[in-house]
Amino acid sequence: MRPTLPVLGIRATSAASFALLALTVSALLAAGTYLTARHYLVGQREATAARQAFVDASLVREGLLTAGASVSDVLDETSPAPGAVVVVNRGGQWFTSSLETGADDVPDRVRGLVADGTAARAWTVVRGEPAVVVGVPVPAVGVQFYELSPTTELESTLRTLAVVLGSFALVTAAAGALLGGAASRRVVAPLRDVASAAAAIAAGRMTTRLPRTSDPDLAVIVGSFNTMVEALDERMQRDARFAADVAHELRSPVTTLMTSIDVLDAAPEGDAERRRAATQLVRREVRRLHRSLEHLLELGRLDAGVLERQPEPVDLEELVRHTLAETSRPDVPVDADAGLGPVLGSKAQLHRAVVNLLDNADLHGGGAERLELRREDSLVLVRVVDRGPGVPPAERERVFERFARVGSRGSAPGSGLGLSLVAEIARAHEGWVRCEETSGGGATFVLGLPLAPSSGPGA
Repeated sequence: MRPTLPVLGIRATSAASFALLALTVSALLAAGTYLTARHYLVGQREATAARQAFVDASLVREGLLTAGASVSDVLDETSPAPGAVVVVNRGGQWFTSSLETGADDVPDRVRGLVADGTAARAWTVVRGEPAVVVGVPVPAVGVQFYELSPTTELESTLRTLAVVLGSFALVTAAAGALLGGAASRRVVAPLRDVASAAAAIAAGRMTTRLPRTSDPDLAVIVGSFNTMVEALDERMQRDARFAADVAHELRSPVTTLMTSIDVLDAAPEGDAERRRAATQLVRREVRRLHRSLEHLLELGRLDAGVLERQPEPVDLEELVRHTLAETSRPDVPVDADAGLGPVLGSKAQLHRAVVNLLDNADLHGGGAERLELRREDSLVLVRVVDRGPGVPPAERERVFERFARVGSRGSAPGSGLGLSLVAEIARAHEGWVRCEETSGGGATFVLGLPLAPSSGPGA
């Protein structure tokens, strides 16, 4: 089994990345600096050694031009640079200013060039130390002059420079690691805040929010997170209210049914009137319970984004007239614009929306006075006008909440789900529904639905 490599965290990865980048950059700079400095210093040292060799060669030539002067005497009178050694070849005989350095220390290549009459220089090693050899032909006195200059000081300088530059690269890498660690802490800090906030929300503290920030890069994340939490909190509160309202709504008909059954059980055999009243009560509550369950199931499907069937073109005027006939309301007048055009959606759900608007008018508005179908731009508006007292302006949005009963509606029959179901159906069809005041009293509920794409303006 292959060993599993440890996974580095964000902070460790950032610190390592910064350190590696800093080390790479500093190493390249150090290498470039070292090579440039070495090239310059070596060139300078070679030039210095060459100048000194030509000066000393001139002195040897001048000394040998003197009558009776020997090479040994002339070498004794020369004063080369400290540590430098002069080697002279005259007629195949070698002379040197040092007992430890001789002809064998002069490279063959330099000897050959000087023997051909060309000055030359080269690097060599003398007694284990680097040195520069400069050869100069002196034909006036028949000698070949060589000067070996040690470069120990130059090598020491280059080693010191390499150590300094290497240390600088390591220090830069360490600084990069520290900078990476600091930067990663700055980057990870918002993630820790998000993690803490998420843990608090998971623990049930839905009031938790991320603090505002002036960082433009984090402002979008903070705003999106807080918006998400607010939406989640609103949804949870809505679901909690919905569950409580469902329990309350279903408890009432169930309690009534149980009471009616007790009345039936307790009624004497001959008390037909009492049994009939209890039976009617049971029938009414069963219908109410059935209607509530149908609305709840439909709301559940809409919340899940499920249509009963594939969307299809629907003629709203035909649907409205069919709905009025089916629900025994043929006397309600319909005023429709010509050429409305179809809408795209579920015929069953749109039928349910119209039925619920008519039921709402019957239960709370004294019945529907008329229905209007109007075309405005790319919308078809279904307007249900009732004969009731109307809805106060402050409550015209609340009437579309689930289980909402506004004003006198609390004592009226109904599940409190009809208008909320209309709102959900409208939303599922990318439309809307609203409540308006009718001139002369009453309320008007308007359902707006978009026309099918091929039926828009200019189609």
